[in-house]
Amino acid sequence: MTAQIFLIASPDVDATACTRMLDEALAASPVAALLLPRGSRPEGSYKALVKAVAPRAQAAGVAVLIEGDPGLVRTLGVDGIHVEGGVNEVRAATQALKPDFIVGAGRIASRHDAMSKGELGPDYIFFGPLAGPRDPEQREMARWWAEIMEVPSVLSDPAATAETATSEGAEFIGLGESVWTASEGVTARLEAIARALEANP
Repeated sequence: MTAQIFLIASPDVDATACTRMLDEALAASPVAALLLPRGSRPEGSYKALVKAVAPRAQAAGVAVLIEGDPGLVRTLGVDGIHVEGGVNEVRAATQALKPDFIVGAGRIASRHDAMSKGELGPDYIFFGPLAGPRDPEQREMARWWAEIMEVPSVLSDPAATAETATSEGAEFIGLGESVWTASEGVTARLEAIARALEANP
């Protein structure tokens, strides 16, 4: 099974650039989800970004996920939330939003942490960083999870290239800065990664 594309926007991108790059990505490959990290943005600025980008993505069939207060999911009309906090934060999000919205659990500290969060009923477990180089320990946990667990997983590899991209059996692969900053352009980079994943799922 070929992993689906889970895009991670740059935390400092503006709405115009984000929308343009999303369009370029969609020209290359189907995209399952788009995560809009809040980063250090003030709440007002973050809401404005989400309101500008989400409708465009959703019109293309892309699930839009945000960070922050679970209440913002309904307010902003997005599809769900990505939780980088601990077990209590994941529990609060699932209680507030499931089954109507997507809840994802990230920042996995250990196999025990993954199982503890997975027991709370999230829609996915997210292994790896939101930005930066790949994490070998997270990749190993993602491989282990995919082999024995039923909750879907995302293996995040924001720095992936066509030569390095592998999903380790995860249902989704998280892609980010290497796509947005590619010298050959977003469309060409994502097309190459998608071909590589199809050849080596």
